[in-house]
Order: sequence, then structure tokens, then C-alpha cells
Amino acid sequence: MDVVTNRPVMSEPYMALARATGIIGIVFMVLLFGPVIALSSAGEPPLNATASEAVEYFGNIEANWAQLAMAASTLGWIGSLWFFVAFGFLLGRAEGDPPWRSTIAALSGALLAAYGLVGASLGAASLRGGKIAPDVADFAFAFGSVGFANAWIALASFALCSGWVILSTRTLERWMGWWLIVAGLGLVAARFVWTSDLWTVPYLLFWVWLLVLSIRLIRRPNLLEPVAI
Repeated sequence: MDVVTNRPVMSEPYMALARATGIIGIVFMVLLFGPVIALSSAGEPPLNATASEAVEYFGNIEANWAQLAMAASTLGWIGSLWFFVAFGFLLGRAEGDPPWRSTIAALSGALLAAYGLVGASLGAASLRGGKIAPDVADFAFAFGSVGFANAWIALASFALCSGWVILSTRTLERWMGWWLIVAGLGLVAARFVWTSDLWTVPYLLFWVWLLVLSIRLIRRPNLLEPVAI
């Protein structure tokens, strides 16, 4: 028994899984947000961009460097799948039988990878960015924007289910659970005002939480073990 943290000692395989989950979390965020930041520097318009703004943006990202960035981001999407499945497994162990909330959380997080890999309208439109018609560019950008907004609900489902498990099982600290609940509720609300920049607040809250969790899992891999009462 770990008398300092009041947590039981996890077996080595679960300790290794927790560390691996933390490492995967950091790696996939770097692979995902590195290209996103690079592509944003090419003059990415707001979510409700006009047709002319979409045409200009697709022309900018027709460049080879942008295409390579989008290709690299696919590794990030797959990495997110690895992370959410692994984290759901750890969370399910803490939740106990039946692990229905952690299963929903894992499946909800996996939808992020589905959005990135299947919803390829932006990448497809950029292949002929310099020649694309305004109406096609308008549809492609709107399709991508609405898909992105819908992905917030998947992330909200992950956040709410995970936060619920954390609060009910006392695995992790309560502030980690409430942080997720607030981010999840904020993402749900943001979907209804998706053209407003307000969506960035809960969105950033969610990703900062994920980064904090990943770092802590690497340093203290027994954090996801339920507290001994």
C-alpha cells in the first residue's frame, strides 16, 4: 500500500500501459497540432468563411509543404485512436464492472480519429486549390467546418463520461474530474454557437486537460488506480 498517495500499487503491466498512454497522448497531440498550426498560418479563415475566403485558403494550401503537413496529421489522428482506447481501458479498470461509462468514453474519443481520417473534404479540395470553383470551395469548407463542430460533441461525450467516472470512483483528483465536466458542458454549448469564437474556450480547456493528464501518467502511472477507502 502506498501510504503517501493512499493508492494501491498497480501491477507492472498496468504501470507500463499507463506510461505508454501518457507518451502516446503527448506524441499524438504534437503530430496533430503541429500541422494544424502550420496550416493555420496559411491564412485559414473562420469557420463560417465566405466562398472567396475558402478559394484563397485552398489555393494557399495546395503547396507541397501543406500537403505534407496534412499527411503528417493522419498519424496524429491514428495516435488519438490509440490514446482514447488505451485510456478507456485504464478508466474501465478503475470503474469496475460493468465499465459502460469508460466504454462510451473510449468510443466517443475514437470518433475524433474517424472525423480526421474520413472527413477529408479540406484535403481533397486543396489538391486543386488553385483551380477550384468558388461554389465547390464553399461547400468543401462548410462541410469541413460542420464536421469539426460535430466532433466537439464526441469530445464532450468523452469528457462527460470520463469526468463522471473520475468523480464517482475517486481515481485522479476531484479537480481533474470537474475540469473535464466543465469542458464537456462547454463543448456542448459551443455546438449551438459554433460560428462564434467562444468555442475556443472549452476546446482549449479540453486539450490542456489531456496534456496535463498525459504528463502526469508518465510521471505517476498509478494515478488511475481507485483511491483506497
